[in-house]
Amino acid sequence: MRSRTLYLKGAVLLALAAIPAMTLARDYRAPGTLGKGAQVHHFVLRDPASGDVMPETRYRLFLPGHRIAGIAPQSQEQDSVIFGITDKRGNTVSVRLPKRYARSKWILNPIVGDGNFGEAFSMRDSLRGQPLPGMPYVLDLKDGYLFCSKSDSRGDTYYAQSHEARTLSLDYALGALEPADYAWCKREADTIAAMPADAGPAAVFRQMLASYAADSETLGADFQARIRRKLIDLSIASRDSRQLDLALGLAPLEQDQLNGVGYALADANWMVERALPLIDEALAHAPDDPYILDSKGWALFRLGQSEQALGYINQSLAAFGEGTEGNLSARVESLVHKGEVLWQLQRQNEAREAFAAASDLAPDHETLLQTLARLHVELS
Repeated sequence: MRSRTLYLKGAVLLALAAIPAMTLARDYRAPGTLGKGAQVHHFVLRDPASGDVMPETRYRLFLPGHRIAGIAPQSQEQDSVIFGITDKRGNTVSVRLPKRYARSKWILNPIVGDGNFGEAFSMRDSLRGQPLPGMPYVLDLKDGYLFCSKSDSRGDTYYAQSHEARTLSLDYALGALEPADYAWCKREADTIAAMPADAGPAAVFRQMLASYAADSETLGADFQARIRRKLIDLSIASRDSRQLDLALGLAPLEQDQLNGVGYALADANWMVERALPLIDEALAHAPDDPYILDSKGWALFRLGQSEQALGYINQSLAAFGEGTEGNLSARVESLVHKGEVLWQLQRQNEAREAFAAASDLAPDHETLLQTLARLHVELS
């Protein structure tokens, strides 16, 4: 199971993954005035990390729940979303509306990447629901770029685009990001986004590895580790053993990375024989960790040792206990793993009970829904 250290700290509540939503084809508008009404709203786009004005930069602008004359909302939505490019002073379009709305009500995101799919996150305090401005973060587009910045005054991230629907993960930064880290992110994300739309993870790996090798001495140690993990993920996605060797050879895995990499290999059902030693090493340091116990069981299942796998997954669920909101998703994933192992063992009734327990906790959990569909299991 993915490590608990998904960069969540204190009372911060972050979305960990999202599937970018389809939008209308991009029509980037030049600065000017849109809409109708007596109240004119002006905006200047600034870099959330540095505070600098962003000239000639792509952006997304909208007022949640409102329509702007001349800007048709998407089907079944109320928001009129404007995509544009700022002028040389960072000005966006001006928007006329019948009423005045405070700047804090609007969402204005700089854009990273290219394509007709996109998503942004809102970073908020899990206890009070208040926005968390100025929070460092890393956006990770599956099989694509890494991008880092800080949340804006509303706690919002950049709007990340791609040419096809891909998982977009938001990681709370591992440590204080340095100016060189932000610069590397921007340059590398732009380079990868400009690659052909059909460029696969192997091509992204080659580009990112070359850039990492050229600039690693200027980057912070924590961010270097984040890039190396991304390279491992790209090599797994491309199922390229040579690339995996290169990524693993860049630096020894730290203790808190062992389980994450081991699980990624096992979950991909590729190089599982290399995953198991990593998971075992992690388990030696933390024998009662439910995340690592689940990883061990999942790896054994991938190796065809279902009975042994079930034992470790049951230990994982026992270690989770009844659970809290913080580990709810992980408990659901472990229940799904248990259900699949039982299904493989021809213990269908018990498998359905495990799947039903997972559904009771989180009926829309992505792993649960994907597993039920793949196994053709219907729950009453």
